Amino acid sequence: MITHFSRSSCLSLLRSLKSTKFSSSQTSSSRRMLSSSVFDRPFKIAQKNASSHLLSKSDSDPIDYSYFNTEIATRLIERLEDVRSRDFTLALDLGSKTGEVLMAINREESLSGNGGGIGGVRKLVMVEGSKGMRSLVNSEEEFCSSYTVPDGDEAMLPLPFPDDSFDCVVSSMSLHWISDLPSTLTEINRILKPDGAILLAIPGGETLPELRSSLLLAETERDGGVSLRCGPYVDVPDVGRLLQGAGFRLNTVDVDSVAVSYPNMMVLMEHLQRMGENNASTARRGTASKDLFLSAAAIYSSMFPSEFNDDSNPSEDEIIATVQVIYGIGWKKHDSQQKPDERGTASAKIGEDIVIDQG
Repeated sequence: MITHFSRSSCLSLLRSLKSTKFSSSQTSSSRRMLSSSVFDRPFKIAQKNASSHLLSKSDSDPIDYSYFNTEIATRLIERLEDVRSRDFTLALDLGSKTGEVLMAINREESLSGNGGGIGGVRKLVMVEGSKGMRSLVNSEEEFCSSYTVPDGDEAMLPLPFPDDSFDCVVSSMSLHWISDLPSTLTEINRILKPDGAILLAIPGGETLPELRSSLLLAETERDGGVSLRCGPYVDVPDVGRLLQGAGFRLNTVDVDSVAVSYPNMMVLMEHLQRMGENNASTARRGTASKDLFLSAAAIYSSMFPSEFNDDSNPSEDEIIATVQVIYGIGWKKHDSQQKPDERGTASAKIGEDIVIDQG
């Protein structure tokens, strides 16, 4: 039997769950778990290997399941051209998946006229922990050539490169599966050349709120409790603090909210699985029951319909899934970079009228 929730009762239950207080013993044990290992890395690699053969289009399944990663990689590389003050001749793609960043760089030639793809990248070194994903990389060289590190893994510490190696390090939708993100960012700073840039895209804390709410409500009703089914993800302020803590300068952070329509929750979860984005948290529970998913799917369809649904044809109704994508850009320290004046050297106070002589 599927229980149908009204929208008001769902929101009321969500508010009550949000205000639930946990005991100090529960909180301290959770902190100990998070400080040791947030994600099961071998399990995540196994998931990506299992999904790799489903990512390519075929006659029986013409869907290219890398569509979302391809779109985000394209948006990230557009920022690479925007911030370029020189050619990023040698770049590193950390967590390259099936080569979406390489394809984005090779979309067109560098605007500098010095050769290479977008951003002036002539050589892209790729690191990917999944052997299945690495095998799907299309390494056709147009403007930018590539090299894939054998048996590499974006979560390895230390990274297998000498100091001051790369002009730029790019990571698109991969760092969210790394437990020790501060150490990884510090390693990226080490292998960058002075005045080198890091560009990253990572899912934010407002990712898939519809799916998480639906599963939370269904699990509360069916099992009398809740468990971690999605994430955890970083929040927007965390990205800036992480970059600053790793030693990067002139950091900028911006956010995209990307909404995608699906026929129903089951199709959404199938796409997530085939992208290799299944839950790999160490705090995950075992396989959920069929009743739980049916209940969650009914709640999802009721609470989060797509705004493009046609009221005259309810059989074609779709749901909406929202992904918050956080983009971060930082620079390794260099003497040529802008620096703030020393404290106390200002010649005017805030709020005072300042007259500028235009000559």
